[in-house]
Amino acid sequence: MTLTEWHRFIEEALAKAAFENAGQEAKWLLESVRNQSIILNPTVVPSPEEEVVIEEWLRRRLKGEPLSRLRGIREFWSLPFQLNAHTLDPRPETETIVEGVLKWVGDQKAKPWRILDLGTGSGCLLISLLHELPQAIGIGVDIQEEAVTMAQSNALRNGVNTRATFCQGSWGEGVEGPFDIIVSNPPYIPRHEEETLERGVRLFDPALALFGGEDGMTCYRELTSPINALLAPQGCVFLEIGQGQRPDVETLFQGAGFKTLTVIQDLAGIERVLGFGLRICPNVSSPT
Repeated sequence: MTLTEWHRFIEEALAKAAFENAGQEAKWLLESVRNQSIILNPTVVPSPEEEVVIEEWLRRRLKGEPLSRLRGIREFWSLPFQLNAHTLDPRPETETIVEGVLKWVGDQKAKPWRILDLGTGSGCLLISLLHELPQAIGIGVDIQEEAVTMAQSNALRNGVNTRATFCQGSWGEGVEGPFDIIVSNPPYIPRHEEETLERGVRLFDPALALFGGEDGMTCYRELTSPINALLAPQGCVFLEIGQGQRPDVETLFQGAGFKTLTVIQDLAGIERVLGFGLRICPNVSSPT
């Protein structure tokens, strides 16, 4: 079949399976297989090897597997990140953490910041920050060995491997502070909401990176102590939160000795990131 015929075939299969934007999805799939932008030329025929991949990827996509999982690559902060079964597929809303850190840093990007990424996964947060802060160094911690290996590979892929260290552990276990910047996108989905999740998330993202106990707050409770011990007196911690979780997370951290410094909305207008500093520095609102 030609590219045009393949596009029509894939679009019809996806539409029949109730996929939204089936035409665009079909084009993305073909472009991913061929690793290039395509024009749906009625005279161009994919190679036999490409057709095998097209058929396999379509079969997997119809089962709900995200295209990023098929490709093994997700773009985050305009950088490529390889994925595996033990890493969360980074979401655009998580970029709000990077935006929040850079706003807090302001015109002091050249300072030798020390950054800690708790639950690093693919390493997307730490690596993106190191890409923006040329003198910074950082440590990423994850409980999954396979995630640590993937983060190390992504640091090399994005040219920050000499400034990034990744280690296996539970939150801040085995890490020595202080850190100027701590970031984390912890699991925060309540377990009882599992069946409401989109199929690609529910079936293909690691449960360990999604669910934060019955109320979604388990990991925030676990984080207060290590962050308190590892955050520099005038540092800031940026945490991603789920929709509607601000009051509970804010109350928890304020009760553990922190002061709310910033609340950041994502592009959908949802309160997505909370920034905290230690209460012993009540006037801190930006780095000094």
